[in-house]
Amino acid sequence: MARPEKDINLGGEGKIRVYYSTTTSSEKIRHNCRFLQSLLERKKVHLREDFEPWIPIDIGMDREERNRIFEKAGVRMTPMLFIDDQYVGNYDDVVELDEIGELDRLLSYCALKYRNLKTVEEARKADEVIRRQMAEELEQ
Repeated sequence: MARPEKDINLGGEGKIRVYYSTTTSSEKIRHNCRFLQSLLERKKVHLREDFEPWIPIDIGMDREERNRIFEKAGVRMTPMLFIDDQYVGNYDDVVELDEIGELDRLLSYCALKYRNLKTVEEARKADEVIRRQMAEELEQ
């Protein structure tokens, strides 16, 4: 397995993303997609605000973006789970992490980070509103 490239930013900070192939002829990959989806649904991941719907890497995605995902992961095998813009693994890796309780820890961390990012964003917006109001008052 190639070494994952951690410095590539896919824009998934504070988010849970699964990249998958819609055109694979591999029964194993289709099986892994179904079972990963089932595992994540049992954990109610699909109901979370920080979860982005499954992202196909082969339809509607340009080659450059797809290659950035593969480079970040260090592998080309789908499905690929990313939590907080970090490659967690393929189906087998995720099952192993789940068995030792590490998947729940990663998901909990992401939920906390997502809430904090939203709080920071809301604070920035509120700060901008206050600055505009103060500027308007100074102009009067």
